[in-house]
Amino acid sequence: MKTRVVAIVLIGVLFASIMVGLASSASAALNSISTRPDPVITTIDQGTITLSPPVSRSQAPWTVEITDPRIATANGLVITLKAVGSTVIRYVQPANGEFTNAVSDFSRLTINPGTPTLGTFADRTVNLSQNLFALTPPTSNSDGAWVYESLNTDIAVISGNLITLRDGGTVQIKATQAATARWVSVSKTMALTVNAPAPTIGSFSDITLSIDSVARVQLAPPSSTSKGAWTLTSSDPTIVGIDGLSLLTRKAGTATITARQAAAGGFRSTTTSMKVTVSAVTPNTTIGNFKDIAIDLDNGATKVVPFTSPTSTSPAAWSFISSDPATASVNGLALIALKPGTITLTANQPASGNFAAVGPISVKVTIRGNQQLAKPANITKLVGDPAIKIAYPPSLSNGAWSAISSAPTIVGINNESISFESAGRATITLTQSATDTYTASSTTFEVTVIGIPPTLGAFQPLTVGVGEKLTTPVTPQSPSTGRWIFTSSDPTIVSIVDNVITGIKAGTAIISAYQEPAGRYGQSPTVQATITVKPAPTITTPANIALVAGTQQVISAPTSNSLGTWVYTSSNPAIVAITGNSLSALAAGTATITASQAATTLFTAASRTFTITVTAAPVPRATAIPTKRVINVTLTNAAGKQVIVKINGAISRVGKNTVTPGRKLVTVQVDGRLILNKVIIIR
Repeated sequence: MKTRVVAIVLIGVLFASIMVGLASSASAALNSISTRPDPVITTIDQGTITLSPPVSRSQAPWTVEITDPRIATANGLVITLKAVGSTVIRYVQPANGEFTNAVSDFSRLTINPGTPTLGTFADRTVNLSQNLFALTPPTSNSDGAWVYESLNTDIAVISGNLITLRDGGTVQIKATQAATARWVSVSKTMALTVNAPAPTIGSFSDITLSIDSVARVQLAPPSSTSKGAWTLTSSDPTIVGIDGLSLLTRKAGTATITARQAAAGGFRSTTTSMKVTVSAVTPNTTIGNFKDIAIDLDNGATKVVPFTSPTSTSPAAWSFISSDPATASVNGLALIALKPGTITLTANQPASGNFAAVGPISVKVTIRGNQQLAKPANITKLVGDPAIKIAYPPSLSNGAWSAISSAPTIVGINNESISFESAGRATITLTQSATDTYTASSTTFEVTVIGIPPTLGAFQPLTVGVGEKLTTPVTPQSPSTGRWIFTSSDPTIVSIVDNVITGIKAGTAIISAYQEPAGRYGQSPTVQATITVKPAPTITTPANIALVAGTQQVISAPTSNSLGTWVYTSSNPAIVAITGNSLSALAAGTATITASQAATTLFTAASRTFTITVTAAPVPRATAIPTKRVINVTLTNAAGKQVIVKINGAISRVGKNTVTPGRKLVTVQVDGRLILNKVIIIR
């Protein structure tokens, strides 16, 4: 209510001043203010401040009018700050000389709480064994209450101004002074170092566990000179969980287990760590048909080749990577061959569940291009022409070249050159060997070598019988060794099949013959000769004969209208031998006898065959029968043979032999073969 009254009074004063100024404006110049005053904001801890007035043409001194003197008072432009708050102010300049008085627009002075000035809050070092001590706040010109905070409650905790030591180490202690009506809240920190010896601890070694063999492992904490309690933490509980001092295996992987021993008995807390590796189950993997692959690729084409993945006991899907997708890419279980080259196809199977990852498993993929080589032009040369260098066709491959002649005696190949050795024709095959990127390929061309025509002698007339074959007819003399080729002017009289001349019926014909190229000679001119086909004589067929081994017989010549002489041959002289026209049966068996009649001027040669069957001669047999003092020796089937009879070594005879009493040995030999050996006792 008091503030409102003061304001009303001030407004009345201001109004009166304005009216006085208007009354005197007739005799003085109007004073104008060029700037509007800005609000002023300060803090109570400044004590006094000096304000900057607006800009004016008058040199009269400025004063500041304050509506609430409880907040601040003014002496000219010097403001004494008394309380936190806000008040309306304005600047007033009295009339001076030719200028009227000036009054600014209202502005505002805001005084905010100040920032206390704090004394030191010195760092401290204490021993853990001290346990408890009181904190002394920094000095301050504020009367705000103090509160304290430990920024690491594992080392120290605070209640009120009392600090309780829990562990060795360094902790920041924050002292905060509460705000008041005049002062803002401020804080200050100090470093509290708590000295405590670290205990001596034993080893805490890394371990490896198998996911399929153990689910819980009870850990024994490290040995320690401290009695502090141990706690465990896991860097990844999804791999290794913690239950008290037990490890729980949950999935394959690696986790760091940190063991912390609480401070106790004057010892500070301490930590140590170990690595726990939980190994997955290694799947049973079979390569199967995932093996090296060879692909033949036509030039400019692509080829899709399916392949089979390895197999394993893990359910995870296999993935495949090509070392060069520009040569061959992978789409699922299909390999897409794009160009010749060699790549590595790698199979991997990721970890799944309790199973470990498998791979990499790699195979080699060889893509070899197929190319069609251009066919070189055929060549015609003369025997003895200079050799020429082989010109191999263009090729995408760098495989080695080789050349082969189908007839090296006609066209030779030596040191990549072709030589022309003999008359004839040869096929030259050019082959390029396979490489890692291209298959073997080949092409051919023909080389014709023209020889010198040979000079032939006379082609003498020929004769042949009906049905007779001339496999080696008498040909003209020639320096060439080329094969003779024959043709007949009348195949009904003389036929030629497979270059063999055969008489068909009686008559004459013309035989034409030429010689094929051979050696340095080319094809000969064609020569001709007359061939006469003689009729075959009419001959009877001899009857077959049966003989006994050891006998002989004269052959009766077959009846024939030809006068040609006869000659006989035996197919098996060991059974039947022939001398002239006499047969000798030597052993049991069968022989074919060929009777051949020589050709005459009228008839061709002819022959007939018959069979002789030889049976073995009867085996000689002998007996010796005693009658009183007579031994009667009998012999059969021995006609014409040499026979020797002995009694006790003395020559005896076939028939009756008178002997004396006693033991008698009777032997009989036929043609040197013993057929009887008998002992007889004569009484």
